[in-house]
Order: sequence, then structure tokens, then C-alpha cells
Amino acid sequence: METRRIRFYLGAVFCLYERVIGIRAVLHVISDQQRHRLPLEQALLQSVLGGADVVQVRQKKMPAAETYAFVRGLMAQCQEEALAPRIFVNDRLDVAMASHASGVHLAAKSIPVDAARQVCQQARWPGLIGCSVHSLAEAKSAERLGADYVTFGHVFPSPSHSALAPQGIGTLAEIVSQTDIPVIAIGGIDEHNISQVLETGCSGVAVIGAVLQSDDPRRVASRLLDRIARSTVSPRRRFPHAGEERG
Repeated sequence: METRRIRFYLGAVFCLYERVIGIRAVLHVISDQQRHRLPLEQALLQSVLGGADVVQVRQKKMPAAETYAFVRGLMAQCQEEALAPRIFVNDRLDVAMASHASGVHLAAKSIPVDAARQVCQQARWPGLIGCSVHSLAEAKSAERLGADYVTFGHVFPSPSHSALAPQGIGTLAEIVSQTDIPVIAIGGIDEHNISQVLETGCSGVAVIGAVLQSDDPRRVASRLLDRIARSTVSPRRRFPHAGEERG
């Protein structure tokens, strides 16, 4: 119990320090019902124990009730371990709001960003709104419509998009430099190439297989965080916390 209490207070101090200084990029781990070696909830919890800042629950074929139960179960496990990651729900704004998640991440087939923003304002829900983009034009549109951040990819070849050519570091760098909201890089990122991704000034990286398909998600997440901590390039935009004013 004492170890958990110490871990909780250390986490709180680090979050406060990060808010004030804005010193590093963040690590997102995204769930995938097909790409995990350990049971999914266990793998996600292990990634948080390894230092993952954000967990995005993406359960594309799971009904809303089951997604809600999964999110609440993961939250309870994190609380048991005195961990406080930011948990986002992919696509389902209703589940994100009902479960008191930190945010929602919208995909191409989700409701539009501006519609989600209007709902959040009417409900006074403080969660963040993220959006997947694949070009500078899409990133600028998401920013204009009220997104708090975007994920851009895929940067490198990825099993999730095996039929499509990767976008590359150059396009990522362009989007980071020409938008005024945080950009999270995604797609084929691992401990071997994360350093060159961070050199673009992106606000963080999102991974799936690199962590979840490992026998030891905690160790891999920790190694990725180590690479982030060692980066000599600060994010152009700090990844926000729920309830912060945009801009």
C-alpha cells in the first residue's frame, strides 16, 4: 500500500511539473482486439505501469455496453495500482462521456469534430477531442473545427495499413510545423525509429503492436519512455490535459 501511495504522489508531482514546464512528448498506447499477446486489459495495464501517458480504448466491433464496462474496468485496475493515465475512447463520444474518460478520439467514420465539440460544450464535458488525419489539409480542417489534437500517420510501414504507402517523416514534420494544435505520430513506430520521429517536434507518439504484441508490454513502454526522455527536441506543442483551454 505504501508503494502505491508513493507511486501515486510521484505521478501527481510529475504531471504538475509537466503542466508547468512542458518538457517532453507523450506516449499513447492504442488497444487492438486482434493485436495483443497478453489478455488485452492486462496488456494495457502493463503499458501504464511502464509509463504510458494515454491509453486509447479502440474496440471497433464491441457494443457500447461492453466498451463502457471495459473502460470502467481498466480505470478501476489503474486506480488499484495508484495509476492515473489519461484514458480515451475511440469513436464513441457517448461512452467517453458516460465513463468519465479523459477524452474521445474520432476516426473518419465518427461524428464530425465540430458536432462533437458542440455536444461537449452543451454537456459541459471537459474531455479532449482528438481526430485522425492523413494530410496537412485534414489536420488544418480538424484544428479549425475544434480538435484539441490530431494523430497523423501512418509514418512508417504498418500492419494496420499494409496496403497503403507510409507518409514518412517529412510529411509529419510539415504538419507539425504548420498546425497550432498537438500532433501525435502513429504507424510503425518502435524503439528503433522513435528518436527520428521526435526530432520533428511532434507532441507524442502512438503505438499498438510495438507494445501490445510484446511478451512484456511494461518493459517495452518503459523503453519507449526512456527514448522520449532522452530526446533533445522539445514538442512544438504540449499535449493538453482535460479541461484546459485550447490554444
